[in-house]
Amino acid sequence: MIQYINVLTRTGKSLLFRNYGSSEVDRDLLAGFLSAFSGFMKEISQSDIKSTQTEDFKYYYTIIDTIIIVVCTDLEDDDATVNSKILSIRTKFIDKYGKIIKDDSWAGNRSLFSDFEQELDNIILGAIKISIIGFGGVGKTTLTKLICGKNVDLEYVPTITADIASYDGDEFERSITLWDFAGQAQFRSLWNSLLKGSDLCILVTDSTFENINGSKEIIHDILDKFYQDKLVIGIANKQDLPNRLTPEFCERILSSEKRIIKTHGMIAIEPMYREKILAILKEAIKKIS
Repeated sequence: MIQYINVLTRTGKSLLFRNYGSSEVDRDLLAGFLSAFSGFMKEISQSDIKSTQTEDFKYYYTIIDTIIIVVCTDLEDDDATVNSKILSIRTKFIDKYGKIIKDDSWAGNRSLFSDFEQELDNIILGAIKISIIGFGGVGKTTLTKLICGKNVDLEYVPTITADIASYDGDEFERSITLWDFAGQAQFRSLWNSLLKGSDLCILVTDSTFENINGSKEIIHDILDKFYQDKLVIGIANKQDLPNRLTPEFCERILSSEKRIIKTHGMIAIEPMYREKILAILKEAIKKIS
């Protein structure tokens, strides 16, 4: 895995540092290591990506004018995969900062580069996969559109297999990918395979006793059996209907000794609820991160 990324000047001043490994990085040791091979850094062209290794790690490096990008990985990491990520980092970094680096207008202000952290996380870690699961007609697609800030179509159109939507808002440190699963009976056999790779699961109900009680089957047959370690959020949707149950009551039905499913009330057709669902997701993403 990629351990860390350091964007720094040729003189060794760190502009941006992201640690993706489990251990702390000795930056003084890194600075000394960089100075040791700074001589042959001068020999590489602006488009080259070079690498060297120590007993424990492999270091990839590339140069953009006066800036050096260093990526530290485990020894067994695939060169082609790492080089592809570095190329993406280079390209996006040049697009964003190329002009100010070239004319040296950043004047040593390192804070200018802090907003590149999310871009790094997206490239290295990928988008956060959020699976939205529940029976047909409970409002999964409407909730997806609410999260993405899109207009909601009040006419019910069943999802076929799964719809995938991406959202890259400033609310989250990384981009998110929303998988909206079809809720009809003929598609439920696919739920287990579609859930694979999910970082977070949202279980949507329509806040009626029948639907919530039936949703416990999803928890028992799929989530508890195959995804015990995944964080699951409950959404008690359609809280504007007269026969709805409170989010607290829904939570008691959905939860068990194995798993407490924090459940939130929602009216997904109402734009005013967008701020609420984004705040819920932001808190959940903090937990899984």
